[in-house]
Amino acid sequence: MAAEGGEAKRRRLEGGDLQGRRVAVTGAQGFLGKHLVAELEAQGAKVLLVKHSEYDLIEQSQVRNMYVDLKPEILIHAAGAVGGLGANVANPGRFLYENTMMGLMLLEEGRKADLQKFVLVSTVCAYPESAGKEEGGLMREEAMWDGFPNPSISSYGLAKRLLHEALRMHRKQYGMASSTLVLTNLYGPHDHFNEAGHMVPMVVARYCDAARTGQTSVTNWGTGRAIRDWVYVGDAARAIVLAAKGQTEPLCDGTPINIGSGTGNTVRELCEVCQKLSGFSGEVLWDESKPDGIARRYCDVARAQELLGFSAEVSLEEGLRRTIDWYRDYIATNFAGTP
Repeated sequence: MAAEGGEAKRRRLEGGDLQGRRVAVTGAQGFLGKHLVAELEAQGAKVLLVKHSEYDLIEQSQVRNMYVDLKPEILIHAAGAVGGLGANVANPGRFLYENTMMGLMLLEEGRKADLQKFVLVSTVCAYPESAGKEEGGLMREEAMWDGFPNPSISSYGLAKRLLHEALRMHRKQYGMASSTLVLTNLYGPHDHFNEAGHMVPMVVARYCDAARTGQTSVTNWGTGRAIRDWVYVGDAARAIVLAAKGQTEPLCDGTPINIGSGTGNTVRELCEVCQKLSGFSGEVLWDESKPDGIARRYCDVARAQELLGFSAEVSLEEGLRRTIDWYRDYIATNFAGTP
């Protein structure tokens, strides 16, 4: 068989054209959703916002009404009952129920409405706690069912894992096309910069607020040696749109695909970049009585490169620069005069 040329491979990976296609997005007004909408509009898609104020996605009749009203050809499911670690621990029953039912009803009612493709935004929370331990923290898609997720996030992770299988079963029985993107830790503009947020926005806010208010020190948790995989939200949105366009069988049968940076960075590296970009010049302390968490955890992205032609383009420093610029503008606009 002749080797596939570069242009032929590009056409195969890019798949169909989204120009004029009706693409519905759940969670469109959220952190990831805002970037997804911008990426889809840049591709010429007719973007349909599935707003919680208009459709309660855990009520089957309202899901059915959404499909009748919006008539999407493709649906990207980026909504969810989510939160930080504390919220997961406090709401395991609700998170399991709402995320499972939301996904299943969107999938089944979409099938009945002749939806052409369902794109599931999933999460590395679905991985077993043991994933990657034998390979220095490298998480491969094949390990998804090798154990139980971390108990603190298991309700959310198990709901997503069940939806992975639901997509495969709908492909097997009904021929319904679907893609599954397993996203690592996202960061970027429009994130949630408060104590309920994730690590990157919390660190960005910590250093920027300290620089703005003239604090003499900041304190970070742990030793800073833990390694994590952070991917800029714009890169993740681009990967999701590539999957929505894709027409090859692995992009239509629900095969899970990791979306990450492909490299790990230490928490200390994250903090050092935030310190530099924020201009904070005070003392940096590390509270080693606080836990580091899992020592090393990052995604194998070979499947994304092979099936989507996707690699993250925005470096951690560049992504943090964009995030810090946005956060400063947000604070200046919304909290002018606040110390």
